[in-house]
Amino acid sequence: MVVRTCASSRMSAPSNLFSACRAYVGSVFSSVMAHLRRAAKACVSEQGFLSVVVHRFAVFLPVGVLTLAGIGLMARPASSAPGPQEVITRTVRPGDNVWSYAASITPQGEDVTKNVDRIMQINNMSSPNLRVGDRILIPSDD
Repeated sequence: MVVRTCASSRMSAPSNLFSACRAYVGSVFSSVMAHLRRAAKACVSEQGFLSVVVHRFAVFLPVGVLTLAGIGLMARPASSAPGPQEVITRTVRPGDNVWSYAASITPQGEDVTKNVDRIMQINNMSSPNLRVGDRILIPSDD
């Protein structure tokens, strides 16, 4: 007999707890909605609905424009060659390096490092190291 009363009290406890939680959530929701209604009425009655809309538009428009301008300033055009580039394919032999290939296409008195960078960019190289037997693209001078 004792077991039945304990079991029946345990069974009714969750439904009581659920009812209590449901009542509490309902009262909190009603309270929040009442505050929101009062705030909306005060805003509209003091300033007028149109005034509120214009004020918010005046605030959010410059923010949006500045955001888009910032995004526009961060965007930059892709850097690529102006058109198709003529290249020569070479097979790397012992003793060859990127500097020697760049020096062979650089006119006298000009900076060889610019052509080293060009060769590395054309071949998608992260370092100037070459292995014997690799195929490398060398820009041809026109």
